[in-house]
Amino acid sequence: MSHSEDENLQDHLQEDIVKEALASGQDLREYSKQVEVELASCEQASIQDYISQAGNIAQLHTQISSCDGILARMENLLLSFQTDLGSISSEILTLQQESVDMNLRLKNRQSVRGELSQFVDDLVVTEQLITTIMETPVSEQQFLEQLQVLDHKIEFLKEQSFREARAAQDVKDVLEKLKIKAVAKIREYFLLKINQFKKPLANYQIPQNAMLRFKFYFQFLQKVNREVASEVREEYIDTMSKIMFSYFKSYS
Repeated sequence: MSHSEDENLQDHLQEDIVKEALASGQDLREYSKQVEVELASCEQASIQDYISQAGNIAQLHTQISSCDGILARMENLLLSFQTDLGSISSEILTLQQESVDMNLRLKNRQSVRGELSQFVDDLVVTEQLITTIMETPVSEQQFLEQLQVLDHKIEFLKEQSFREARAAQDVKDVLEKLKIKAVAKIREYFLLKINQFKKPLANYQIPQNAMLRFKFYFQFLQKVNREVASEVREEYIDTMSKIMFSYFKSYS
């Protein structure tokens, strides 16, 4: 609705009121005063109503101000919480990185521990090894098993000697003494078996099979003492040559 149309409507309403007043026979001046009195009464009523609600309005204002304060504090708390979250996020990232570093260090330590444990196992000379090499007869299986252990440790000691490992020097003398003892016992065992071939009517295959059972002994001699290995081999060849010669001679 346009401004001109609104003015026309107001004029039309005023004309209707005037016409109604004229039709009722009222004096327009009296009617105008009556309207003014009614308007003043309405105004006073509105003022009184506002005054009567002033307490509520003041209370509402106080509540609104209190809400504003609460909202302001909540805003500060949220901002502080946001800052704390940022700090916590940074700490979590730091902890994650530390966890990765600790995991890596743990794996490195486990790897070193495994290698160190294997190194110690390869190098340490046990009481069982010493007792078996020194006291157990060569013909027993336990001596063979411990001789293989001794052989492994001797080879491992050679490798560590090239690397100048200080720990290798601690067991060098012990392994050397065990090696000498093992060589002496194996030499005596082989020469004893070879001498059994020389007995009259002896079945040389029996001691020979016993020697074959412990062929690792001769392999050990070849690695640690070639002179003794050569002595045993020459004694065996010489003895078997004489035995074969006597057999051929008896059939000729």
